[in-house]
Amino acid sequence: MYHKDKRITFLKVLLSILIMALVGRLFYIQIIKGEFYSQKALEQKIRSFKILDKRGEIYDRNMIPFTDRDYKEYIFAIPKMLSEKEKAAKIISEIAEVNYEEVLNSLKSAKGYVKYEGKFNSNYKLPIGVFKLALPERYSHNSLARHVIGYLGDKKMGLEDTFDEILNSKGEDSIAVFTDGNRNDYIKGLGVRLRTSGKQVLGVKTTLDYHIQKVVENVLDKHKIDGAVVVLDVKTGDILAMASRPNFDQNNIQAYLDSSNEEFINKAVCGYPPGSIFKIIVAAAALEYGKVNLEDTFYCSGSYDINGVVFHDFKGESHGIINIVKGFAVSCNTTFIKIGQITGAKNILEMARKFGIESDDGLPIPEQIGRLPKLFDTYGAGIGNLSIGQGEVLMTPLQAADITATIANEGVRNVPQLATAIVDEEGKEIKKLSQKKSYRVISERTAKILKEMMRQVVVDPEGTGKKAETIYGSAGKTGSAEVSKELNIYHAWFIGFVPYDNPKYAISIFVKNGDTGGTKAAPLFREIAEEIMKY
Repeated sequence: MYHKDKRITFLKVLLSILIMALVGRLFYIQIIKGEFYSQKALEQKIRSFKILDKRGEIYDRNMIPFTDRDYKEYIFAIPKMLSEKEKAAKIISEIAEVNYEEVLNSLKSAKGYVKYEGKFNSNYKLPIGVFKLALPERYSHNSLARHVIGYLGDKKMGLEDTFDEILNSKGEDSIAVFTDGNRNDYIKGLGVRLRTSGKQVLGVKTTLDYHIQKVVENVLDKHKIDGAVVVLDVKTGDILAMASRPNFDQNNIQAYLDSSNEEFINKAVCGYPPGSIFKIIVAAAALEYGKVNLEDTFYCSGSYDINGVVFHDFKGESHGIINIVKGFAVSCNTTFIKIGQITGAKNILEMARKFGIESDDGLPIPEQIGRLPKLFDTYGAGIGNLSIGQGEVLMTPLQAADITATIANEGVRNVPQLATAIVDEEGKEIKKLSQKKSYRVISERTAKILKEMMRQVVVDPEGTGKKAETIYGSAGKTGSAEVSKELNIYHAWFIGFVPYDNPKYAISIFVKNGDTGGTKAAPLFREIAEEIMKY
């Protein structure tokens, strides 16, 4: 009897353990892993069709996107879900403004889905199996910073090319259709769903400021400028705006392949003769190396002969006895050639290199690095060309803005940067991009003198940059690089900073074949500076 009771007790305990294990397993399956298994079961009854590749966005400094800003509405149809293909074809053909027979033939095909761009905004009640979706357009018709952002296609350009591997997430958006257990037919009552793959989508955060970029481009387009503008943050070296004209349509690259109008050329990072804006470098070298002081005087004679080569002031004008400050304000060529001779080509070239001419700053877009003559090319009359920014000297609008920013920043150069971080879709920084270290180019004293000289260009009654003055106070330097003396053609430059008392923005204006800097470029500086200062 005792052994019988013991067996019964053992069986009860065993049965209880088995029941508890079964209950625990059911709890684990239905409660803890319920959602997982439900999703797995659901996925067995879902068929997906990819409709869009996910690509990371390119943002400004405040996470305002330059890409995927606009959406376009499309009409989709799942042929196997349609009970009346003729009726669906009629509706789609009217909404998409496509031939009815073409739509009907597509619906009768074995395609998983058909897609048309919505052209006509109707109030049709769409049949089951037909639906509308708004999908992002990579580039909109009014997109900004196109020469920086670049484009996608058979060939890539700009940041789209440089960061292609990061931006190309391999993610996708799909439409999901519910099927029966054998996946042979669609369950019409459950409709469709939009699904996004779980892969992380990464973007690029730039230093550009969307609103400042828009101001710059609006001004360029308003005045139909062929040239470039760069805006730098004086305190950081961040490129806040970079624009080049003529522009191009990112959605229609083929239209420019046979063009000779330089639409794809980013003039902001191309080298051009700087003309008189190079006098900033000459003045910096003369003052920094103690070759010239503010009390020294020179005779602005209107022309100057070096070994039989005659250099002229603009229109042969003579300003008489002047010092370096006045010579800078009126942009006297003969005075600066004499200053160049006293300073020496070696010192001028060394100063130009300290300011970043001929340096590769490692921007994530292709850029030219400027050009300086070899020392032996500056012998004799060569020093004349060097002193007024002609001959072998080339400078990019970015480098011109950089020189200005360095002076406005008390002589310390913040190497320009264009991209700061890799970010996720929430703006969280995944990886910070490195920036080159700042360094001193000229003493604070020399920078202060140069700032005052650049101010005189704008406020002196005879100054060449009077049209650049703003309500905030501005300072700068004009340049008129001779392209054709016979045809009176010049590249027009104005580079400067604003406001004068507490510099915030350094701006370079370049107008190709534009006229003199004071006539063409200085007014553009004023317009852009006053607009971005409001912002």
